[in-house]
This record gives sequence, structure tokens and C-alpha cells, in this order.
Amino acid sequence: MENKDLDLYDLFQRYSYSQLKELFKKAKTKDEQDFYMLLSNIVLQKQQSKVIGK
Repeated sequence: MENKDLDLYDLFQRYSYSQLKELFKKAKTKDEQDFYMLLSNIVLQKQQSKVIGK
């Protein structure tokens, strides 16, 4: 990895739910769709936790 200051988690944090859904729509394989769906679900769960916590 060239940039040691940037990891996968940091990259993930930059994406919104809608951006991940867009990547899902553009995915070329079922495996890629599953990957983006899982990431989208993580974003939703984090948002739900914030709402429930308030």
C-alpha cells in the first residue's frame, strides 16, 4: 500500500449510504453487489444506533 496514512476503514468512512447504493447498482458481479450491500448495511446500522441513542 503506497499511502500508509490511509487504510480501508478511512476509505469506507468517506462513503455515504447513497454512494454505496450507487456502487451496488454499477457492480459487475454478484460478489461485488454483496460487498456493497454489506457496506451499505453497516452505514444504516450506524445511523440507527445514533438515532436510538438519542
